[in-house]
Amino acid sequence: MTIRLDGLTLLDNKAGSNTKRVRMYLAEKGLEIPRVNVEFSKMEHRTPEFRKINPMAALPVLKLEDGTYLSESYAICRYLEELHPEPPLFGATPRERAIIEMWNRRIELDVASYVTSFVKHQQPFFAEVLTQVPEYVEACRKDALKKFDWLDADMAGRDYIAGDAFSVVDITAYARIGTGKHVGLFFTDDHPNLLRWWERIEQRPSALA
Repeated sequence: MTIRLDGLTLLDNKAGSNTKRVRMYLAEKGLEIPRVNVEFSKMEHRTPEFRKINPMAALPVLKLEDGTYLSESYAICRYLEELHPEPPLFGATPRERAIIEMWNRRIELDVASYVTSFVKHQQPFFAEVLTQVPEYVEACRKDALKKFDWLDADMAGRDYIAGDAFSVVDITAYARIGTGKHVGLFFTDDHPNLLRWWERIEQRPSALA
C-alpha cells in the first residue's frame, strides 16, 4: 500500500546520489510525496531564489507543512522515519539503531568519500563547485578499492551491510557507489561479497526509483 503525503513537497532531480537516496527510501517505505523537479542543467539550484530555500544550493529539499525547508538527504529520511516507522529502516531497537548509525557513518565518511571525490574531481559538472585536482582522481580510485577490499571481507556471511536485514545503510551505499560505477569506479572480481550484495539490491523495486 502506498501512503501519499500531500502536505509535503520534495524538490528533486533524477541525477545525483542524494536525491537517489531519498527516492529509494520513499519507495521502500511505500511513501509518495508530490515532487517539483529542479533542473541542474539550467542551474535552477543556484538561483538566488533557490539559495533562500537551501543556501548550500543542493538537492533534495523537503518542504514541510509549516513551510520549513529540510535539506540533507539523510536528515530527510530520518524525519520521515519518525513519522512512518514501519517498516523500520533505521533499526527497531536501540542496539539496531546504533549499529545502523555506525555503519552509515562508515559508508558515508570512509568508503563512499573516496568514490565521491573520484567523481567530483573529474566530472565537468563539478568544476564550478570545487577546485578540481586531476592528480587526485587516481589516488581516490586506489583508496576506494582498498576500502572495497575491507568491506568485502567484513561482509562475508551476511546479506546486507549493517546485518541480516536491509536498512538505510544499503540505500546510502547503493546510491553513493552507483555514482562511481557510472564513471568507471566499481567492485572487481576480488569483491565477490559486494558483487552479490549489489545484485541483491538491484533486484529490489526501489533500485529503479
